[in-house]
Amino acid sequence: MRLSTLRNAAGILILAAIPMIASAQSDDHGVQLAKRGLGQSQPMALDLSLDPNWRLYGFQRDGISYYQINDLAGRVQVIIGSADDVFWVLPAGESTAKVSLPTQHVQLPTGVTRSLVYRGAEFSLVLYGSGVNAVWSVEAGQ
Repeated sequence: MRLSTLRNAAGILILAAIPMIASAQSDDHGVQLAKRGLGQSQPMALDLSLDPNWRLYGFQRDGISYYQINDLAGRVQVIIGSADDVFWVLPAGESTAKVSLPTQHVQLPTGVTRSLVYRGAEFSLVLYGSGVNAVWSVEAGQ
């Protein structure tokens, strides 16, 4: 096969992928959110976590975004759903993690470490403390 034929074939493949790339959903930072794999221990999705102790995966379907937090062993800790400015927690995984939402606040522990796990255009996800007393906090308008 000639090199020019190979280049032409590569160009066609790239052009064919443009409509799929343009229609993919994003977290407003240019990061493509996955369309499937929610709830899996190691989904085929980009890790969006800013904290090396956690894995955060973003998914989007039918206008609803989901953010799944896994520990390093792959266990689902929390899944947060969002549509516009509304947030909720899905009953997923085996964790009994406490989650503070913009419309449903949970008392944050005092004197604990604050760890920024995710920062997006519409909200940040912060972990206060560790262990059974830890609280995940969705902080909108960041």
